[in-house]
Amino acid sequence: MGRRVTELVAGLCGETALALAPPLLAWAEASRPFLTFLDHHQNKVRRKLRQASGSGPEELADVAAELGLAAWLLGERRWTLVYEPLAASGKRGPDFQVASPDGGPGFFLEVTRLRPASTQAALVPKLARTVADKVGQLPAGAVNVLAVVLPPDTDGAAVWSAALRLLTAGSPAASGLDSRAFARGRAGLAALLLFSSAPPQAPGLLVPLPGARHPLPAETVRRLRALASYRDSD
Repeated sequence: MGRRVTELVAGLCGETALALAPPLLAWAEASRPFLTFLDHHQNKVRRKLRQASGSGPEELADVAAELGLAAWLLGERRWTLVYEPLAASGKRGPDFQVASPDGGPGFFLEVTRLRPASTQAALVPKLARTVADKVGQLPAGAVNVLAVVLPPDTDGAAVWSAALRLLTAGSPAASGLDSRAFARGRAGLAALLLFSSAPPQAPGLLVPLPGARHPLPAETVRRLRALASYRDSD
């Protein structure tokens, strides 16, 4: 499998995204399902990497987080991924649709990465704004999960708790936070996955959101927990 993987990753990264070649190579060599995912979506992955590398290192890290999350999810061998499943509609949509060919429940998942901030406190409004924005692009009538990659060593539980207070208390328009958007879309979000380091490392916090119209099925929670050790938020 070595030569095939090397050639595939080299073709995806080209000369502009060489920094991502080592992790992609390691993930693909460790996971045949992720190799299959890269092979099947190579045009899309190549385009994303080319566009991101032309924008800067932070944008390239965003794509790395997205692909790392794909590698992490495919650690559950009973899941398959559809990349940008609603792209044909021309509207914003989640990054992945997770399906279970064995008949288990599926779900949609959106990935976002928070850029580093000067302090952990400065991450709170950034996370609140991100969640308020992202709930609007999740499909209605489905189980939806938002995965957030936080800067290293962030206390995800503390940052999310403070961000949720901002979202539910309402904020002045000058803050740039649309708490009304969160209020409208909150019931469409089943859970958050907060990564304290870049995937495919295990997320440190699984946060089911009460009041979701379509909560995470117990089997989905079980499979997520089986991927790694979780520190759950009640």
